[in-house]
Amino acid sequence: MDAAPRTTLDLRLADACRGEHYGLSVLQAIANNAALPWDVRERADLHHVETEAQLGRLARALETLDPALRARLAGSIEPSARLMAIPDWIRLERREIAAYMDLMPYARHAHLEGLARDCASALDLQRSVLHWLESLDASAPGTAPSALRTPA
Repeated sequence: MDAAPRTTLDLRLADACRGEHYGLSVLQAIANNAALPWDVRERADLHHVETEAQLGRLARALETLDPALRARLAGSIEPSARLMAIPDWIRLERREIAAYMDLMPYARHAHLEGLARDCASALDLQRSVLHWLESLDASAPGTAPSALRTPA
């Protein structure tokens, strides 16, 4: 594989890892937000577990491809200081979808079919979560339960 696509692959993979790290903090904040309905908090907690698994697969791929870059990304996640709600989670899922869509062509170009399959699987999961979240948030602005919205 040429150096430019390989470097781009490494950077896209690192971006996806950073996004998943950030996602863990958002999901934890949502799961801990007592103002949100129980089913939303429960789903955030489940998705936190799913995100940890996704991050593990990405981190292993990055470790294989670029151990030095993986080492630079290692570290703890700072919990979010602000209250998170449905719109924050929707933004997170959209960013994750974009990151996986950016990563997939480079994984395929590098003949990393396992990584490409993991990305496709993650995309399916992110899209289903986004669909569920949008159905919660879609009841027209001003009519959705106020607990689902980020406080001003």
